[in-house]
Amino acid sequence: MNRRYGTLTTLRMTNQLHVRITDRDLEILEAIDRCPLTVQQLLKLSQIFSQPFTSDSRVRGRLARLREAGWLQRFQYASTMRGGAPDYYRLTRQGFQLLHGEDAKPPTKRAFSEIGIAKHHHTRCLSEFIVHTIVSAHRMQFPIAEFARENALRLKIGDESLFPDCSFCIRLAEQEFRFFVELDNGTERVRSRKDADSWERKIRLYEQYQDRSASRFRVLVVSTRSRVRNRHIAEAAKSLANNPQRSLLYITHLDDYLAKSCALTDACFEDHHGRRVVMVPDPILPFSDQRTFATMSTAC
Repeated sequence: MNRRYGTLTTLRMTNQLHVRITDRDLEILEAIDRCPLTVQQLLKLSQIFSQPFTSDSRVRGRLARLREAGWLQRFQYASTMRGGAPDYYRLTRQGFQLLHGEDAKPPTKRAFSEIGIAKHHHTRCLSEFIVHTIVSAHRMQFPIAEFARENALRLKIGDESLFPDCSFCIRLAEQEFRFFVELDNGTERVRSRKDADSWERKIRLYEQYQDRSASRFRVLVVSTRSRVRNRHIAEAAKSLANNPQRSLLYITHLDDYLAKSCALTDACFEDHHGRRVVMVPDPILPFSDQRTFATMSTAC
C-alpha cells in the first residue's frame, strides 16, 4: 500500500483481476467492519464518505467489485421487516486483514460467518441504529470515538459481565458523553432473578458498574418491537436505581429514533421518570433550552 497525493492506491491480483482500492473503498470496508450492512444502509451511511454514493445501483456495483477481490461476502436476511429480505455484507478474513494487518485477530469466532437466522432481526435493527447514529453525528459535526462493535467490549462487575450491543463516545469541547447500547427485541424477561438474560440483571449490573466508574455514561435502550416494553423496562429501572436522582437508562423505540434526522439532539428518549431527554446537548442552543444531561453532572 502507498498513498499518493492523498489517495490510497492498492493493486491486488484476485482471480486474474486487478483491483484498485480507493479511499471510499476503505470507508466501505471500515463501515462493514463495524456491523453487517445492506445496500440501503450503506447508501445512507455514504453521506459521511469522502465521495457519497448517488444510487443503490452504484453501491451494488462497487460491492460486487470488492466481493470479486475477495474482501467482502454476501448473505441474505430472512427477517420480514419493512423492505423485505435484503442481502447483507460482511468482511472476509482477507478484508479484515487488509484493514487491520495480517496478524490481527478476528473480534469474534464467527466474525466472518453467516449470521444465524435467530439473530437476523437483532443484527439488522442494530445496524439501522448504528448507521443512523453515525449519520446524525456527522450532520451535527459531533465526532464519534471509541466505537466498540457487538460483543467486542466486556464490562466486568465482580464475577459477572456485560457485553453491550455496541458502545461509543462523543466528545464536545471538554465534555465527554459515553453510551452503551442495548437492544430490546422482546425476547428477554424484564423481571427475573434466575434468568441470566433478564433486564433486571442488566439494570442491576449497569447500576453497580456506574457506582464503581469514575466517569458517567448512559445506557441507550432501543426497543425494536413492542413500545409497551419500554414502560416495563423504565419501571424496573426506577425500582432498581441505586440513586433515584440519577437517570442511567435512556429508552426509545427504534422507529421513533430513526424518524429524527438529528436524533442525538432531539428528545426522542425517556428516562425512568418518564421525562423526555436527549443524548447530547446541542451546543448551538442556549443552555436554558437544553433538555438533557442535567442529571449527568448533578447526580453522580
